[in-house]
Amino acid sequence: MRNATLLAALLPLVLAACTDSAPTSPDPTARRAPSGASAARGATTVRPISGSCDLTFAPLPSSPPIIRQTDVGTCELSHLGRARFEGVLELNLAAGTQRGERTLTAANGDVLRMVSVGTSTPSGPGLVHFVATLTFVGGTGRFADATGEARSEGTAAVTTGTTHLTLDGWIAYDASDRSGR
Repeated sequence: MRNATLLAALLPLVLAACTDSAPTSPDPTARRAPSGASAARGATTVRPISGSCDLTFAPLPSSPPIIRQTDVGTCELSHLGRARFEGVLELNLAAGTQRGERTLTAANGDVLRMVSVGTSTPSGPGLVHFVATLTFVGGTGRFADATGEARSEGTAAVTTGTTHLTLDGWIAYDASDRSGR
């Protein structure tokens, strides 16, 4: 069974090596082979991840072109269930860009860490539409060596300090690791 799991994780890498090498934009559904300690354990599997989050943030100041925003809320996601979302986002209002660091905490306490980059555009009175790429960069417990990527898209209501987003992509992690590290 372990060999079958490893083969399933490596097959997309082998197939990608047979394709044209011209650069393309990142594909959040692309699968990457696990590496490092998690590959040595052989239990890392690649899975789709999707769901939605509802967040709140403090109202944004109106004048600075670059601001820091703290988001908190809950998500309902495959492979995590109901999870606590926390993160800091740096918004460049003049350029319409954003970047940040985020965490998701599963009900059992396992933490999944992410970094995000994206764009924001006004979409109506008091509304901002955004698209971002979330890159999974480890965590604790079963997510200690997690990798992956997801596309996040949503709308923030600036006047009420609320955000709704969806995400869709892939994640690789050792589902058998319950060490809590």
